[in-house]
Amino acid sequence: MSVQPKSLTSRALLGASAACFLFGAGATVVDVVLRATAGLNLPGAIELTSFAIGLGALLSMPVCYTTHTHVTAKLVSELSPGRFARFLGQFGALMSVVFAGMLLWILLDNTASKLGSPETSPDLGLPVSVTLGVVTLALAASFIAALIGFRSILRDRGI
Repeated sequence: MSVQPKSLTSRALLGASAACFLFGAGATVVDVVLRATAGLNLPGAIELTSFAIGLGALLSMPVCYTTHTHVTAKLVSELSPGRFARFLGQFGALMSVVFAGMLLWILLDNTASKLGSPETSPDLGLPVSVTLGVVTLALAASFIAALIGFRSILRDRGI
């Protein structure tokens, strides 16, 4: 059973994520075609593709946390769903909050250390503080979404 995102925010995040993936794939295709036909390359293609696909993945994380569609392994809960599924679902949602919180904490520290730095990305020359800021905002959204997902698991279980 697939869970469909219902909110406008979820649809917008998934649309932006898909656009990032398509943009990254498009940059790669353009680079390959230019190399094959004209002996040229797309400047910064690898960095551009990396940034686009990375941002696409980050933008999809909040939706996965709120709709409980992230990757899971149901090894023990499949053996005895009545005994394990509820507890493991709650534990997994709690660990999602912990994981998202740790990622956010690490990035907040790293971003704060780069504020005002003249450092730029090697190929495109993007300010590192700006790129880290975008990643930090995406991870903040993921942390909030993990909290919402955890709350919904508790509410759906009657706690």
